[in-house]
Amino acid sequence: MSTLLTGGTSRIGLAIAKRLKAAGKDVIIGTRTPSKVPSEYKHVLLDWEDASTFGNPFNGTEYQIDNVYILPPPVAFNMLEITKPFIDLAIEKGVKNFVLLSAAIFEKGGLLAGAIHEYLDSKPNIDYFVLRPTWFTENFLTTQGQSIRERGEIVTVVPKGRIPFIAIEDIAQAGFEYITQGSSTKDKVIIGPESLTYSEVAQILSEIIGKPVTHRAISAEEQEARYTSYGMTLEYAKFLVAEEVKTDGDTEAALVEKENKFVGKLSVRDVLEENKAFWSS
Repeated sequence: MSTLLTGGTSRIGLAIAKRLKAAGKDVIIGTRTPSKVPSEYKHVLLDWEDASTFGNPFNGTEYQIDNVYILPPPVAFNMLEITKPFIDLAIEKGVKNFVLLSAAIFEKGGLLAGAIHEYLDSKPNIDYFVLRPTWFTENFLTTQGQSIRERGEIVTVVPKGRIPFIAIEDIAQAGFEYITQGSSTKDKVIIGPESLTYSEVAQILSEIIGKPVTHRAISAEEQEARYTSYGMTLEYAKFLVAEEVKTDGDTEAALVEKENKFVGKLSVRDVLEENKAFWSS
C-alpha cells in the first residue's frame, strides 16, 4: 500500500508521513517545493496552480498509489474547480481511497472544501474520509504569533466563545488511522480534549511565557483589515471573519456533543508548552 500526500510538506502532511513511515507504509509526497521534503521521503512535483503536474505522481513512480490525502489549495473559493481534474485522474489511475482535509465549518456540499466533499461522495467505487477539524491550536504560533510576541496580546472577534482547539498532531493521527484502519463513517469532526475561551488561552500563555498575555476583542471590520494587511484577499477575509464571529455563540463548543467525532489527546497547554521557545526566540 502506498499513499500520496498532496501538500505533503505542510505540517499535517509531514505528520501523517511520519506515522505512515513508522508503520512501514510507502509514502510519496506531492509538493510544489521539493526542497522542503525530508531526504527520507520519495517526492514528486505537484502544484495546484499547474495542472500539467497532476500526472506526475502516477507516471514513473515505482508504487501503485492506493490512498490520496488531499490538502486543498489555500485561500481559493474555487477549490473543487482546481482539484476536480486531479481527483478524476487519480480515480482513472486506480486510486480507491481519498482523505480530504476540510474543516468543521464546512458541511458537505457547502463552500470551499465542502464542495470537494460532495464531489467525492458522488463518485462510485471509491472510499473516502473527510477530516473536519475545528480551529488549530497552532494558530497561536502563526496568525496570532506576531501580536503575542510583540504586544503580548491575542486579538480576535470572539469575546466569550469557547472552542475545542485541536492540535495538528491529533489531526494527523485521525488521518493516519483512516488510511491504515478505515472508518465506519465518511467524515468526522476533529476536536481537542477541552473547550477554552481566548482569554483562558491568554492566561495559559502568561503562565508558560512568564509575562502577561491578554486577549483583546475587536470588531469584524478591524479583523478584516488585519487579515488583508497580511496579503489575504478581502473576499476571503470577510468569509473567515464571519466564521470566527459565529464561534462567539459557542457553535464550536457544541461540537463536543456530536457523536461522530474524533477527540484529540493534546491540550492547548501541551502544544504551547512544547513551543515555549517560540515566544522567547
